[in-house]
Amino acid sequence: VNRAAELVQLGEFLERYPAQLSGGQRQRVAVARAIVMEPAVLLMDEPLSNLDALLRLQFRAELKKLVQDLITTTVYVTHDQVEALSLGNRIAVMREGHIIQCEPPVEVYDNPATTFVGGFMGNPPMNFLRGRVEGANGRHRIALGDQWLEAPSNLERLTGQEVMIGIRAENIDVSTEQVAGALPARIEVVEPVGPDLLLSVEVANQPLKLLTRNDFPAAPGLTIAIQPQKGALRWFDTDGASIASNEAVTIA
Repeated sequence: VNRAAELVQLGEFLERYPAQLSGGQRQRVAVARAIVMEPAVLLMDEPLSNLDALLRLQFRAELKKLVQDLITTTVYVTHDQVEALSLGNRIAVMREGHIIQCEPPVEVYDNPATTFVGGFMGNPPMNFLRGRVEGANGRHRIALGDQWLEAPSNLERLTGQEVMIGIRAENIDVSTEQVAGALPARIEVVEPVGPDLLLSVEVANQPLKLLTRNDFPAAPGLTIAIQPQKGALRWFDTDGASIASNEAVTIA
């Protein structure tokens, strides 16, 4: 009991009843009760869901250190993808009772197996633009409105079909001036989010969100130029399954 209490920083409160403790301390009591059983596997079912935002952030860091100290396999269930990304050594994304993807957090975030995973992991979620694979003069490209993306070689088999192009909001460069190889986009909404601006824009009549610095001169109705960062595009078929490709593409 003493060891478990020290692990969750409750050693000085052992003479109190749980009802005399704060919400965060009561959560620690619940964790300590599980620890004293010395389980082979520790199951946590949304243990932070009843905490306020600041306490949740603090206890999340403490919980990660605790799990590292225990060296006990821990299955952590949560609907909060930020918790999953920050706490997990591996993340299993589930949908309708099936595991869609199970990999390290960075891999799940950077290379989602489906559009569902890409849209679920991340805030804001991954953007998806619909385009058509077309062939011209022996080359293949993606038609996106009146703009074109050079298609990776493994998309040639999908000539004439539509594909989904995925990109994260933080992987888009933005400029107030048109530059070679950039797509024109019209700003619809500007949202300050601390150190960044979250811009909702329209590209080829499709919605897209991007993050840029908070001193960027953005305003609703302004036309800007956007450009995906090298290697940032992810490709999916119309059923939402990933089409693996590590090739860089350019805008024509």
